[in-house]
Parts: sequence; structure tokens; C-alpha cells
Amino acid sequence: MKEGDVVMFKPEGKYGKWFGGKLGTIVRITYNKTGKLYYRVRWFEPILYHDEYTDFSSFSADKFELFDGGR
Repeated sequence: MKEGDVVMFKPEGKYGKWFGGKLGTIVRITYNKTGKLYYRVRWFEPILYHDEYTDFSSFSADKFELFDGGR
């Protein structure tokens, strides 16, 4: 995946109940200190997470799948 791609957060794991199935655009791609790939995503709609709304999030790349629009 690359910057500008539309991605969907996988509906699983620790953060799945808040972010699962939500769509956003990759705005930055980075690696952490151990070399793990991370995406900074701007959500299409703000997401309520622990009583606050967020427009952006950073998660490891394995939490996302490329959104194909149902094709």
C-alpha cells in the first residue's frame, strides 16, 4: 500500500471494536524502531475512542487492508 490509498481497519483484535470496518486514507508511512511498518491514517469520519473523537490514527500496517469499494 502507498500514501493516498483508501484502507479499512480490520474488524479484529484489541482495537477492532472502535476502528473495525472504518475507512480512511493513508497520509504517512513510517517504520518504528524495530523496523515494523506503520500507517498514519486520516479517517473519513471522526471515530469515538475512549470518550474522544479522533480524525487521525497510527497503527501497524497489518491492522489494515486495502479497500476496493466492493469490486
